[in-house]
Amino acid sequence: MIGIPVKVKNVSIYPYLGIGPIGPVVEPVLTGASGTYSVGTLTTHVYYNLNLSGGKPNGKLGVHQKYIAMGEYESGGQFTTVWMFCTEADASPEFGRTINMIGSGDQEAGVADAAISVPPYIKLGPLTNITATLFFPPPAIGQMTLIENGTGNIIATKVGTPHEMGVEVISGTRVNRLSAGMHNIMITGKTKDGQTYTSGNMTVVGAGEPAVFLRLFGPSH
Repeated sequence: MIGIPVKVKNVSIYPYLGIGPIGPVVEPVLTGASGTYSVGTLTTHVYYNLNLSGGKPNGKLGVHQKYIAMGEYESGGQFTTVWMFCTEADASPEFGRTINMIGSGDQEAGVADAAISVPPYIKLGPLTNITATLFFPPPAIGQMTLIENGTGNIIATKVGTPHEMGVEVISGTRVNRLSAGMHNIMITGKTKDGQTYTSGNMTVVGAGEPAVFLRLFGPSH
């Protein structure tokens, strides 16, 4: 189901710290913004997208950082989003998140730790503006961009229960080297309908051309 953008106003953006709906008492990094909010679905995934403009900045947004939005629908009523990743941090910020309704737990980041082969897969839909980011494992803090400005497809393995979902990246700028087995990678992109696709806890299963990322099931990933 394609998410239909709904106009919103008086939107405030808060950093998400993982405690309660917006975490401990924190100041918003943006207030008084307006734009559109949409929710859509693809197979077992739910997409959340928030595109904003205007407003008063009270801090600096960070790409691929987590935020909560609270505001009002122009037609009436208030809303609070699930936490979402910032995918654009400029004067017209964008936020998105994709949730797999099958569910998968959080995973730690890591470098290549096993030989992984690329399983047969099918293409579900095209993606553009792909960014892939590796998050470092504790106690390290930080992240490393792997691919920028990529194009490719949302994919699913042909076998498995459930099928493993992922992304193939056909083109783009490889900012840092990929290795099979690297995990805790987040990927964002744009679907053909203009929705923001966001998926975390991805593992590199193919580091060649195309690069293939899957959200693997199991304790090691």
